[in-house]
Amino acid sequence: MCIRATELSQMQDAFASTPLTTPSELREFYQETAHARTGDDFSDFVKSLSLKLEDSKEVVQHILFVGHPGCGKTTELFQLFQKTQNMGFVSCFGRCDLELDSADIEYTDVLFFVLDLLVKAADENDIDIDASLISEIHSYWKDEIEIIKTEGRQEESSISGGASAEAGIRGLIKVFTEIKGIIKNGSESRRQIRNRIEPRSSELVNKIQRIIWEISNKADGMGKKKVPLVILDGLDKIPLEQARKIFKENGARFSLLNVHLIVTFPIALTYTPEYSDITIWFPNPEKLPMIKLRKWENNRYIDGYTEGIDTMKQIVRKRANESLFDEGVLDKLIAQTGGYIRDLFRCISKAANRARMRLAQTISLEDAQVALDNLESDLNGRYDANMIPIMKKIYNGEKHVSTSSMITRLLQVGAVLEYNGQKWCDLHPLVEKWLKEHGRLN
Repeated sequence: MCIRATELSQMQDAFASTPLTTPSELREFYQETAHARTGDDFSDFVKSLSLKLEDSKEVVQHILFVGHPGCGKTTELFQLFQKTQNMGFVSCFGRCDLELDSADIEYTDVLFFVLDLLVKAADENDIDIDASLISEIHSYWKDEIEIIKTEGRQEESSISGGASAEAGIRGLIKVFTEIKGIIKNGSESRRQIRNRIEPRSSELVNKIQRIIWEISNKADGMGKKKVPLVILDGLDKIPLEQARKIFKENGARFSLLNVHLIVTFPIALTYTPEYSDITIWFPNPEKLPMIKLRKWENNRYIDGYTEGIDTMKQIVRKRANESLFDEGVLDKLIAQTGGYIRDLFRCISKAANRARMRLAQTISLEDAQVALDNLESDLNGRYDANMIPIMKKIYNGEKHVSTSSMITRLLQVGAVLEYNGQKWCDLHPLVEKWLKEHGRLN
């Protein structure tokens, strides 16, 4: 639960690296950032997507939501989720990073998760699913659990023997809870269930389609929007090779789902040759770039640009009294974190903790510098020396970078940040600072 800090002892809660998820949190702490990110008055992600979904009555939208991890995507998606619920959509929100194993995830895991979310959404919206379909799906997954209990390592999968006994949609939800436990926690049992499901993935897609058909027809009769919405967050955090398998090699399977589908996507993959193939299956990508602190036009920085800094200050002011920062401290923290909300919050939290250890009432410049030095050391340990020449080119004015394995890596580790949503990149300020101090940009 996010709070507004009036003293340093509250700063850890106020600047936790967790998204705003509840209606009250969004009302109190959400700050509009669209113009500071893109420079366009009509680029607000939530408003744009809400209109697009509302106007898509006969077609489905399959959308990649692209951005750096920690730039604010999850908060934007929760805004969209709540807005679409109020608009009458049967909306589902799933955190793949929390409910699946992000370090080991396959397309079959994601398809199963979509089925789980849709069944739960039907139950929450009092939509009756045909009993024979529920029974068929229940029987299929119950059988899979029984096989794993017999052939697999039961102690690893942590399967409870009685959860599958309950009939109907609630019983199915309980079975799905067990399956998610297997997928997330039991490596051997997870491998077994994948080996059994993968050859029958078309059957899994068919079951999802039938659930979608049931929801669509009955929602329409209840005065709700006909096409359900599924939002999958957290897929931007998975290893790039797994993302390639899910989105490129198996993207066609998701394209078969007659549902609005929004999935987060690693920004680094937009700088690879595979991206054009992926957009065949997800043809309407949306991007949430960083909040830019410097404006680059006509091959130079524009003097007097302050919108990005002002926006970052507003984000902080909604969470804490500015009097908790000594003069110049907040400006320094914002300038050195490059419009990256996650990095700013990390440094504020660390600086506040140091101030508390000093028994101080406010964060000093020294507290801020220690926090920034810690982040600087972290950032500059994430890339190899052979990547410095491309960073030197970016520093010297080649801001519109193209596809390469190096830029992919630099974006992935946060050493290079994308602004404006138009493949305009710049060095993270703390990376630029370190390279300058060590004579690597001469």
